[in-house]
Amino acid sequence: MASDDYFLARVAWFYYIEGLTQKEIAKRFGISRIKVVRLLKEARARGLVEIRITGLRASYLPLERSLRQEFGILDALVVDTPTPPEKLRPALGQAAAFYLNYVLQPGTMVGLGMGRTLAEIPKHIKPMSGACHFIEMVGGLGRGLGFDSYKVSSLLADHCGGEVEHLYAPIIVETPAAREVILGDPQIRSVLKRAAASDLALVSVGTVDLDSFLFQAGYVDESGIQALAEKGAVGDVLGHFFDIQGRPVPCPIDDRIIGLSLSELSRIPMVICVAGGASKVRSILGALRGRYVNVLITDVETARAILGQADAVS
Repeated sequence: MASDDYFLARVAWFYYIEGLTQKEIAKRFGISRIKVVRLLKEARARGLVEIRITGLRASYLPLERSLRQEFGILDALVVDTPTPPEKLRPALGQAAAFYLNYVLQPGTMVGLGMGRTLAEIPKHIKPMSGACHFIEMVGGLGRGLGFDSYKVSSLLADHCGGEVEHLYAPIIVETPAAREVILGDPQIRSVLKRAAASDLALVSVGTVDLDSFLFQAGYVDESGIQALAEKGAVGDVLGHFFDIQGRPVPCPIDDRIIGLSLSELSRIPMVICVAGGASKVRSILGALRGRYVNVLITDVETARAILGQADAVS
């Protein structure tokens, strides 16, 4: 056994430390490459090789795996929870920019939602070679919340060397009839059609409380927020509300929204949700369960809370 271990250790040494290829090791020992693969696997199984990944974020890799496995999503990126809390949105925006710099390819069509967290992304994204195409998935916010959704879209396009298609309409109009008129415009209809065909989408989630950006912008009043909560709503994506299981919750603004529906959003291959904080836990959980998003970028405390809620709420 000792001599076997020594041989296995030598094979592992040449591969992991000296950087020889499996083919080079096979030639050195006069064995097949397939046998080298088997020997390396056996060395790990016997504990002769320990692979450790170090770095600032390495300890969060198991947490990211738990999120992927629990919700069947494509990916998860977990970052430190900053102190004080007001630094959370910038931290998540920076993490999203980091992620986009790896997943965006020339020619990628990116559908854009809106939100205070997404507004942080252009501040951190690195210039790219090769143009991406950005398309707004919802109308603009006519009342200020500290960000301009049209400006956010334009900045992203500028940094990524691409173009942007603005959806020149309010996110919510006064009447269903006004919505029908706006959706009848060929340009608006064309933008929404291309947004629905995006390769990936960027969204955040809203809450059902007085911090909701729909409430802050005056589109839903306090009694409306209370009524949504009584119906079981926990959050919204693109202005559409859902419960803890991800089931849509009807809202009076549904037939006044200019933007993609939840079903259209869920058909986009990669939908990246950038959100965090204690108030967003149930919102994120509902969005994950509804399969409206399949990539999550969040902070460590929120990630742990989501997994804890997932176990507690069936």
